[in-house]
Amino acid sequence: MSAAAEDTAAVRRGEAGADGARTGLRAPLRRRRFRLLYTGQCLSRTGDFVFQVSLAGYAVTSGSPALLAYTLFGQATGTVLMLLAGGALADRFGARTVMLWADLARVLATAGVAAQVAAGGRSVWAIAACGLLLGLGDGAFEPAFTLAFTELLPKAELLAANSLQAIALRTAGIAGAALGGILLAAAGAPVSLGLGTAGFALALALVLLAGRWPVADRPASGDGLFKEATGGIRYVFSHAWLWVSIGSFGVSVALVVAPAKALLPLASADVLGGGASTYSLLVGSQAAGALLGGLLVGRLRRIPPGLLVFGGMTVVCGGFVVLGLSPSVIASVLVATLVGAVLSAATVAWAATLQSKVPGELIGRVSSVDWLISLGVSPLALVAVPHLLAYGTPATVLITAAAAALVVSAATALVPAVRGLAWPAARA
Repeated sequence: MSAAAEDTAAVRRGEAGADGARTGLRAPLRRRRFRLLYTGQCLSRTGDFVFQVSLAGYAVTSGSPALLAYTLFGQATGTVLMLLAGGALADRFGARTVMLWADLARVLATAGVAAQVAAGGRSVWAIAACGLLLGLGDGAFEPAFTLAFTELLPKAELLAANSLQAIALRTAGIAGAALGGILLAAAGAPVSLGLGTAGFALALALVLLAGRWPVADRPASGDGLFKEATGGIRYVFSHAWLWVSIGSFGVSVALVVAPAKALLPLASADVLGGGASTYSLLVGSQAAGALLGGLLVGRLRRIPPGLLVFGGMTVVCGGFVVLGLSPSVIASVLVATLVGAVLSAATVAWAATLQSKVPGELIGRVSSVDWLISLGVSPLALVAVPHLLAYGTPATVLITAAAAALVVSAATALVPAVRGLAWPAARA
């Protein structure tokens, strides 16, 4: 049965469709094209983690830190450079076309890194070029992937779809990290890195297998790509709920989410008196909580999205305050689990809100702005950490930053434009 025929049959059975969409976690999986896209992303994300772990492990064991540094630098640069253009390209040409080209770029980039490693990794410039190509693919893919959900699913199924995506990401992180380490030890870096390439290649193949899917007509604006790309910025600033929400997320990332990667291990050592094993326990607890949050967020539709997102971020920031204060390992593990669950639920709810409230022809570009703010502030926040430690202990810096972000998140939940957001109806 063709994808179109299968989706039509699902509508007639009352299982899916714009006029009868269900909101359960399995609802999006009834659609053949979404199943193929989702399966491809499970493989792609797993391969991505295999690639990251394999590259880092090889850099450490071979004494080649430049290999890792240049790849990551090129990747970060390419991602930031492509984000705005990637959203405009997705809105102009459709999600499927951009995802195919993005995955092709990532296949070539990861294969290039694997080839460099197999040859001894002597050319740092070739490695940097591969990293740049990988980042360009990432920057083009993420806005297109966000848009693809709205092209394939009715609005009432977007929360479930984003929950599935969060579950896939966490599961892929666990499986990919373990598989990367095993393969690196058993078969060597070229084979392990090659498996990462295979993940992107399989994702590309499954999008091709899904065939072309119908998208709404988007008449050419006549504007150049640059003007189209900045159209996302203009739209964001013309809607209070969007610029307030994106700005609030940027504050949380800058003050808490990004710095915690550097501050939490130091703070846990000071407050809990533990070493790397204690920090690993907190990270694992947060990951387990995130998986749980992805599973449960679909059951929280009775909570308005503005309250779910920013009430949740208030809880997350409060959790980091507690982590900076608590001398109990058990209490810290419980709080880390809660932080992971609520942060996952909040980010899933935010993605579904953006997809359901922004016009289809602008989702790629608005998503680009959202990604750009989040990714852009992270390096700056991490660079600031060593300077802030001159004025206080890691725990003090973490508590102060988290408390400030808590106030911002709580205030955001009270903004009328944010508080008034509502979920789309499950049935028309």
